Amino acid sequence: MSIETNEDRSTNATLEDLSRRLTRLEDVQAIEKLKYTYAGYCDDSYNPDGIARLFVEDGRWIVDGEGATLTGRDAIKNHFAALSERISWALHFVMAPNISVSDDGETATGTFYLLCLCTIEQTNNPDKKDAVVLTVTYSDKFVKRDGRWFFEELIGRTHQVSNWDKGWAEQQFRD
Repeated sequence: MSIETNEDRSTNATLEDLSRRLTRLEDVQAIEKLKYTYAGYCDDSYNPDGIARLFVEDGRWIVDGEGATLTGRDAIKNHFAALSERISWALHFVMAPNISVSDDGETATGTFYLLCLCTIEQTNNPDKKDAVVLTVTYSDKFVKRDGRWFFEELIGRTHQVSNWDKGWAEQQFRD
């Protein structure tokens, strides 16, 4: 028969605490990887299948610069399939992650900044392309399903979308 001492309980509590802390760190890292995977799919000709798989079935994608609120994987997939027709090249730099995981470890929120360089067709003449720089702040919600993190809601607030040769001081939002 084993007798548990106060010292044993203290050690066990510390190990439990360390386990919770490690899980939280792993969750934060997994959410960062999810966001960076999203950016990678965007840089891969806005890979619609890849992007849609990162969302829960009824996930929402809302970016004010696109003027779209998309709900569900099919709507998200269709949007990105069409987007790749207008944006022929993009490079998404996602940075400054600030992630908070809920106490139960099943949901999380996160903010990120985006600096994106891209080639976008002109509004009045789709045969001509412009080099564009854009910036966005993301405020995302995440949910863990079967041990894996997904986007529940991706919300982007666009600061500027400017032609490279004009910049944000001269042209905050291009035509």
